[in-house]
Amino acid sequence: MSSVFPGFLAGALAVQVGAEFAVTEKIYGWALGGFFLAAMFGSLLLGRLVQTIGPRRQITLSLTATIGAQLSVAWLVSGFLGLVVALAVCGLANAATQTAINLALTQARIERLGLAIALKQSGMPTASLLGGLMVPGLALTVGWRWAFMVGVAMAAMALVAVRAVIVPTAPVSPASRPRPVSTARDLTMAAVAGGFLSFGAGALNAWVVSSGVDAGLGEGQAGLMLSLGAACGIVLRLFSGYRLDGLRIRPFRVAGTTVLIGALGVAALAVRSVPVHVVATMVAFAGGWVWPVFTNFGIVRTNAAAAGSATGTTQMGVYVGVFSAPLVTGWLIEVAGYPVMWLTVALSIVAGATLALAVAHRF
Repeated sequence: MSSVFPGFLAGALAVQVGAEFAVTEKIYGWALGGFFLAAMFGSLLLGRLVQTIGPRRQITLSLTATIGAQLSVAWLVSGFLGLVVALAVCGLANAATQTAINLALTQARIERLGLAIALKQSGMPTASLLGGLMVPGLALTVGWRWAFMVGVAMAAMALVAVRAVIVPTAPVSPASRPRPVSTARDLTMAAVAGGFLSFGAGALNAWVVSSGVDAGLGEGQAGLMLSLGAACGIVLRLFSGYRLDGLRIRPFRVAGTTVLIGALGVAALAVRSVPVHVVATMVAFAGGWVWPVFTNFGIVRTNAAAAGSATGTTQMGVYVGVFSAPLVTGWLIEVAGYPVMWLTVALSIVAGATLALAVAHRF
């Protein structure tokens, strides 16, 4: 939660930060995209690195980096370029954290691995929920920079917990580190499916607040809608994790099916009506944000000894989707408006669901 919070917070604060730095949605997309672009480039390498240095060391380094970058945003950054650079550092740290946590969970030999992964994946919508609350709670009162201080505090608490809980492991030479069981083709297919699905998730996080304001909601109300939508995603992720370990259906098959429901909600966001926007936001988040629990469970369970390396590959696709989402959708908003943008996003989710179903038998 603390490592992905800066990226989701940047989306929630798009109205306030964009106004201060005088940038349009298309330009502001680089602040959101920079976070996930850095994560994309670092994912594969950092997924392999954690197999060598161990989860405890890698998470310690990544949380320290995100603390420093968010402090710079809160106190030092005076221009839009500085914000982009700081968020890129946070994105790189997030890639390191996510792959390390996946390996730490398998090394801990937890009996309820599905529930553990669901708890871990719930950190992302929780970060989005908190990001939405930062709009009425801080951005519209004392200023948006204080929201990044909340991120600093969360990362500091996480760092203390990591040092206390995760057991140190001896470094492993690159030549002897475990390799994924899944083939490169299967992992690539999973990565591409994740790219299309995360394009939808990235667009939701980036523009559901701005879209709500455009549809007639107040800024504070739109921020709360983001939080409520994320809350739906959290509840369903936890419920899914509770049932996941005893699930007899292939995880990717469940992911591909449920996300189609989310696509309907995303398509309904094209309607410029406050009541429709409220309901559509709930449906979009509920159906469109559950899939990472199932896909990550399938990948980690199949490649337990090399979970960091395997998810380092598949997460690249996820980061490509989330990186490109704010840039492409920001451009679409400017040239065609929110309705066309949301319909395009819905089509991307359908494409991702189709690919997930096609590769389901491999995980």
